[in-house]
Amino acid sequence: MEWIAQWKSTKALTNTWVSAGEQHYFASHSFICIMDGKATWNINGQRVHASFGELIALEEKSVLEVIDGGDMNLAGWHVQFDTYAVFDERREVEKYDWHVPSGEAYQKVQLPGGTLASIIQHMSKENKENNGDRSAEWVGNQHLLYELLNSLYQQKPKNERSPEDGIHRSINYMREHYDRVITRGQLAQIAGITPWHYSRKFSEQYGKPPLDYLAHYRIYRAQEELLLTSATSQDIAKKSGFEDAHYFSRRFKQLKGVSPKQYRQTVNQRRMVVLSPICAEMMIHLGVIPHAVVVTPILLAPHQREQFIDHGVRLLEVTQYDVDLELVRQVEPEIIVGNSMTEEIKRELRTIAPLLTGLHQNIEPLLDQLAVWLHMEKEAQGLQLQLKQQIIAAKQQLQPILQSTSTVMLLRVEAFGYRYLGGHSYGISQLLYDQLGLALPQALEQGTAWFNPCSLELLAQANPDYLFVEKRIMQHFSADENMRKLWESRQWSELQAVKNNRVLYIDTHLWVDGHDITGQNLILNQIISNLTDAVPE
Repeated sequence: MEWIAQWKSTKALTNTWVSAGEQHYFASHSFICIMDGKATWNINGQRVHASFGELIALEEKSVLEVIDGGDMNLAGWHVQFDTYAVFDERREVEKYDWHVPSGEAYQKVQLPGGTLASIIQHMSKENKENNGDRSAEWVGNQHLLYELLNSLYQQKPKNERSPEDGIHRSINYMREHYDRVITRGQLAQIAGITPWHYSRKFSEQYGKPPLDYLAHYRIYRAQEELLLTSATSQDIAKKSGFEDAHYFSRRFKQLKGVSPKQYRQTVNQRRMVVLSPICAEMMIHLGVIPHAVVVTPILLAPHQREQFIDHGVRLLEVTQYDVDLELVRQVEPEIIVGNSMTEEIKRELRTIAPLLTGLHQNIEPLLDQLAVWLHMEKEAQGLQLQLKQQIIAAKQQLQPILQSTSTVMLLRVEAFGYRYLGGHSYGISQLLYDQLGLALPQALEQGTAWFNPCSLELLAQANPDYLFVEKRIMQHFSADENMRKLWESRQWSELQAVKNNRVLYIDTHLWVDGHDITGQNLILNQIISNLTDAVPE
């Protein structure tokens, strides 16, 4: 007996995949291909963090509930398929009870760049007219399905266990139970090797004995508590797995060179690595110069690069949606600041240094958050006043627009389609529609996400008076083809904004990845210049 898979449907992910509480029931086997953003789901009772470039396989009758839509916009496709058993001797087929190769409730793998490119290319072709050739369309869908199946089976988890696997299990145990009493014997038992062999292999792999590693990990978690809370040393000691406050203070000073109290007071003097250029730029404005910042060169705004170079901030260059853990480890940070794309990366970062995370998405609350951590509240007050004055001045200059019934829309052109900026989100959304008070077209009011799926028909229905267009910059994909389709479409030529020459092409570097304190002023200048110049008499 053999089995075959048959494609059933392909649908783009919608807002229901990022709206907390939404549920999806899968009547057929499914693949979820994540092409952008991230989200947190509950799949068959298990918490799953989905992010860019991942393929998630689910069996039929699975249930997915959205826990968190993430801080970025999710984009991708849901591919459904059925499986059938083939009996050569009977020359017939029947339903085949397929299961994901891992044997778990779901399986998640990272798609290679070539497969990601194939998916984009396939979906782009699907958007073109096929002149009624349904056979060619079906063959293309089948080809994509088997390419996804191949990616799944190529990365099937191995059953054999090595000493390194055992050591990794013991480290996971430390991370999850560091607040409890843990002995070397326990860890060796979890690793499945003798205590002597365990200590030797652990030291070879991590440069220190297992209990020293555990002590450092506990201190990292204590440092986070010291910086993020006002808890007493006694409470922090208990929460971090130390016997008492006295032993905690002694061990802390032994490893960090200062007492817990002094550490709290001198945090802004520490060697910091920042995961976000926006966050690093704000810290510079507060007077705290990071040692290094993680950047994606193709997305780094010119004003940010200039600031980092002027202040001697080291640039740790990575590809889009990547945090090079080894690169971060090499610069030996005392503190890591920033949000990570996935929980897996967050856990790994927390083994390198204390991690200050959970950062706000909007400038003002982020500035306040950093100011409290770094004890720079006075400096933050001055910057907040500066930001408010910029908004007040901009609104005064935009009064003709604000007093009219004119609508403003931001359209994002991507390799896999179009999206529009929602009116009730963060970042540029808050700047345009909340702080400045510009009007979103009525047809787009239902969009609750940061960037929402947008068909050409919806664009025509929105028909904004002023249109900002962002050609999305991504590491492996080009939006050129969809930009060309947009310009050549009937809907584009009929837009009021196009007819009246009220289209502004904006830059991802600035409007999305460079929307910081300096960047906001630059963006406001562009808004004022282009909207006021286009005001009708």
